[in-house]
Amino acid sequence: MTQPQLLARLSLSQVAAIIFLGILLLLSTACSSPDVPDITPTSGPAPTPTLSSPSPTPTPLGGASFAVYQTDRDGNWEIYLLDLASWQEYNLTQHPAEDRNPALSPDSTRLAFESHRDGNWDVYLLHLESGEATRLTEELGFDGAPTWSPDGSRIAFESYRDGNWEIYLLELEARQVSRLTTDPAGDYAPAWSPDGELIAFSSWRDGDKEVYVMDVDGSNPRNLSNVEGDDEYPAWSPDGKKLAFVSSRDDGHTTEIYLMEVGAQDQIRLTNNDVNDRDPAWYPDGKEIIFSSYNKGDPFEVYHEYRSGHYDLNTINLQAGEAAALELSSAHERNPTMASASLPLGDRQPAPQPVTPTPVLVSSPEENDGLYELVELPGVTGGNARLNDRVDDSYNALRAAVHERTGYDYLALLSDATRRLDFQRTNYSYFSWHKTGRAFDLRFELLDENGGQRLEWLREDIGEQLYWRLLIKCAAQDGTQGEPLKIRPWQYWWHIAPASDPESYAQGGRYLPVPDGYYEDFTALAERYGWERIASYEEEDYDWRRDSNGVEYWHYQHMDGLTWYESMQEIHPQEVLDQYFTWEIGKERGFSDELLERKGIPRPEGT
Repeated sequence: MTQPQLLARLSLSQVAAIIFLGILLLLSTACSSPDVPDITPTSGPAPTPTLSSPSPTPTPLGGASFAVYQTDRDGNWEIYLLDLASWQEYNLTQHPAEDRNPALSPDSTRLAFESHRDGNWDVYLLHLESGEATRLTEELGFDGAPTWSPDGSRIAFESYRDGNWEIYLLELEARQVSRLTTDPAGDYAPAWSPDGELIAFSSWRDGDKEVYVMDVDGSNPRNLSNVEGDDEYPAWSPDGKKLAFVSSRDDGHTTEIYLMEVGAQDQIRLTNNDVNDRDPAWYPDGKEIIFSSYNKGDPFEVYHEYRSGHYDLNTINLQAGEAAALELSSAHERNPTMASASLPLGDRQPAPQPVTPTPVLVSSPEENDGLYELVELPGVTGGNARLNDRVDDSYNALRAAVHERTGYDYLALLSDATRRLDFQRTNYSYFSWHKTGRAFDLRFELLDENGGQRLEWLREDIGEQLYWRLLIKCAAQDGTQGEPLKIRPWQYWWHIAPASDPESYAQGGRYLPVPDGYYEDFTALAERYGWERIASYEEEDYDWRRDSNGVEYWHYQHMDGLTWYESMQEIHPQEVLDQYFTWEIGKERGFSDELLERKGIPRPEGT
């Protein structure tokens, strides 16, 4: 795996140079073949794409004029449009509920998408010029991920209305819905072929996830990818000859973008990153693919190497093998689609430019010697339930949101929160964020009235570090809370008898089948309120595969961009910090210079 590929800001002269080179590229490729070049097939090592910074250009490459995608920069998922000529963005949905998975109609006048704006997930239609949104489906069960027929008269979509992922078809004029798939396994993520004859989709009917294709009436389904490992989320090339898709076949955990010719055997790997690449879509000329890729975030601490990251949009040129990142904001950008025709935007005004927050200490309170206090969390029991006065409101707001979205007051009971200054269970915990009043540990179980566990854990490998995404099975299972899963959860090693499955036990656990039901993503919700998870420990003397304390799925912290020492300065006088947390004390306890620097501990003069 490669190291993170970070993009520097360009100067005006560099921008001008890129524009000039882009014009030369257009001239040089005007007569060239649009076929995919000789990119390394799946059996060999994948190329490392060369990254270049994007820049506004009056003549957008790839035949695209607009990119449409979902972003959560406004505090919830909205659908945005980027004008590739002016580099201006527009919020197309502007609704307090979640709006996701945009799909432009063939004539680029309408936008189908999924939304929770009426209390459950349904498919909606937005007329771009008027801004009027119409609800197309009205089932309590989840409906989403729309895809258009080439003539614009029908929409295929995924649905959980029958208690299982299936593909459905909607006749727009008659508003008639019919079911296309009937397999007991999950079928989802439909993609309509450009000639109108086929629908590609994802299915786990063969045990793992595979890319399938079927006739538009649901008949004649066949497996196209047919390789061990998960393959999903197909996207047709404009000529209908190729499919881009997402696969985790290489390491079983991290997803990459792959490409295959429909009906051919070769499957080509396009990306080679140590983070997840997802959501492929094609440029109109078929020479480039846009996708979302995880950006690790800024360097942080030794055992938690990066601050919370986000998904950026990226493009890859299939002929040159070059990739570029469109870093539009510090929020997530997902599920892009491209358009060549001009979109009727009516009287919409461009969205304001996103502002990256600067990590600074806010003004100190006038009372309490300029220090913030540790305050009790009302109604919360267990685990030293106090937090820094700067973050307790965000905890209370998160608690209310979790209760509303899941039906369970999960944050009314904690395992741990603020710890005393001299606490040290392990060597790693001496400089714990718990001591800043900016961290809490969740309870390890959430049981329903029948004693059933309501928690599931998803494994996420990001670079060299391992994270966990926590899900809560909602009290309401009718579609009004949460959404169904498509990702297999993880069973930890301590729930596995070593004799029954020694390999899984040794590697820290195993994947389970995708469970039924509706779940809320606690990790994603916590992130919106500023609470970030941390990585599992994989040190020789403290490995999550052998010591359950190293898993850390339960730990969340609210850092506001500060270092650990800056956070300690908010709540403790300097004489107290000098008593416990100097550079000399850290060295006496065996901590490395790198750890002390990352924590922000002041170095003595002359060292």
